[in-house]
Amino acid sequence: MITKIEINGFKTFENFSMAFSPFVIVAGTNASGKSNLFDTIRLLSGLAENDLKTAFSDQRGSFLELFTQYSSIQIAPSIHIAIELFLDQYVRDDFNKQEELSHRRLRYEIEISRKIDSKLKIERLVVNHESLRAIKRGGDKWFKEVVAGTKWESAKRSLNYKPYINTEVKNNVKVISLRQDGIRGGKPTPIKDLERTVLSGVNDASFPHAFAVRNEMLNWKIFQLNPIELSKPSPMLGDNILDIEGRNLAGLIKRIQTYEPMALRSMSRIVHRLLPEIKSISIDEDQVRQQYVLMAEGADGRKFSSNVLSEGTLRIIALIALNHDDRHKGLICFEEPENGIHPYRMKKILEVLRKLSTDFKNENEIDLPLRQVLINTHSPLLIKEIVQNENFDSSLIYFSRLVSKVDATKKISYKITRLSPVKKDNTKRLFLESIPAEDSVTHHELTEYLNVFDNVFAK
Repeated sequence: MITKIEINGFKTFENFSMAFSPFVIVAGTNASGKSNLFDTIRLLSGLAENDLKTAFSDQRGSFLELFTQYSSIQIAPSIHIAIELFLDQYVRDDFNKQEELSHRRLRYEIEISRKIDSKLKIERLVVNHESLRAIKRGGDKWFKEVVAGTKWESAKRSLNYKPYINTEVKNNVKVISLRQDGIRGGKPTPIKDLERTVLSGVNDASFPHAFAVRNEMLNWKIFQLNPIELSKPSPMLGDNILDIEGRNLAGLIKRIQTYEPMALRSMSRIVHRLLPEIKSISIDEDQVRQQYVLMAEGADGRKFSSNVLSEGTLRIIALIALNHDDRHKGLICFEEPENGIHPYRMKKILEVLRKLSTDFKNENEIDLPLRQVLINTHSPLLIKEIVQNENFDSSLIYFSRLVSKVDATKKISYKITRLSPVKKDNTKRLFLESIPAEDSVTHHELTEYLNVFDNVFAK
């Protein structure tokens, strides 16, 4: 779970800092930088798995366009990203080795620079700095505010705060060292021409904290649910995990039903409560084509396949299925979840989304994997529903906008993203203590701004 992110030199982010809760909403008009935050998360996840070139090529635009553009000829020399995390207490690798973490609060930093290849005379991407260290409890406001004194505070604890990944200079050579818990790590890696992160090479629980951070990043998903993919049957021998476009929905529900027979009945009840015209859902096994088909039974008793379900209905069923999936953990991002949803059902879809994130006030969730939801939207109706819903009292809402910044010494003006926390009322709420109040806006100011945008956009 991300608790804080800092970004500098990436797209429209300059000296940017943002606190996270389990349920985060970023609201703003189109082209206000909301999607750039998703891109940062996508980049970090890619860097945990692939080399720099591959991770950057998966982004929108060329690698040079990902560095902050100050002018047509002035570009940021490096990208620096830092994240602070709260992790699950245990981590398990593919060889079924399980380890308990001594520190669940960790900070990971990565700096990537552009470098001219002396032979090819072209720019390359190299790792300039990488670190992973535990966050000391003494100055950790998030820990004190959210989990200190609760069952979320793990029993195991170490006073060893030596970094798990560290960048330093040895014998006039800059190196990155990876260490196992409590002992020295392996051979330091010279940083010269390093084109992938050290974290991406940690493949088992021999390095439990580094492995847990890498797993956390690999579990981040940015959903762009496509109704065409959601409606398709799933191959019986195919993957039964919902992918970012919505493929394998029928296979996911079949897997959940197989391991938890009562889950399908529970899903049907929730679907019927949100969509009264649908009495229940089921999975039809097409043995001839070797595929699973999502079926829905209407209030009149007629059955029909997912091919005739509306976009909004398919999205709601997918979210309900994710809620029942014991394999789902980590961060999921949704861009404009209001798309395809009737305004009448906005409140209901938000309640489903909220259940996809961990509720620290509910200690019955202590044994469940940590879950987090990040939403971006330009809908004033969605913001209104969140503010008025008492179940969202521990959520964070931000107002995103692009502002002009002038550098008098360089005689340039450029745009940067600014996120301002939205004040919901004067009561004390979790996750808000460390957020500066001077740059905040009221929810009324935000909804008025979005309403103006909607009216202009409609014309």
